[in-house]
Amino acid sequence: MARVRPKRPQENTLSLINIVFLMLIFFLIAGQLSPPVDPSVSLAQTTGAPPLPPPDALFADAEGVLRYRGQVLSAEAFMADHAQGRETAGAEGAADDAPARPAIRLAADRALPAVRLLTLVDALYAAGAGSVSVVTVRATP
Repeated sequence: MARVRPKRPQENTLSLINIVFLMLIFFLIAGQLSPPVDPSVSLAQTTGAPPLPPPDALFADAEGVLRYRGQVLSAEAFMADHAQGRETAGAEGAADDAPARPAIRLAADRALPAVRLLTLVDALYAAGAGSVSVVTVRATP
């Protein structure tokens, strides 16, 4: 009598290919969500700062020139153009009829003098910023 060979189960790799393809598209799109860091700015290093996602920040170079997404502008122009739709600072205790004051992330170059940095921060507060956070990079041990 002839011996019956057991059938090998058919491998279905199509579903695996679909999953890998979807993951590839996801990571291609996710990689483009955060704006690039201004190449003319090298950030200051800190050791105790909490990690945050890449900011859509206002950049200040070593001379104190403000840039947002590559365009040079003043603190007043930045606040006028970008105050709408940003996260706000101090919204818990603010009155309902008071306008929301946005929280600003300022990525300052490490070569920027501290006096000039404070002048830029004061200008942002005067233009309507609710809070200003200085963006740094974590120092490597």
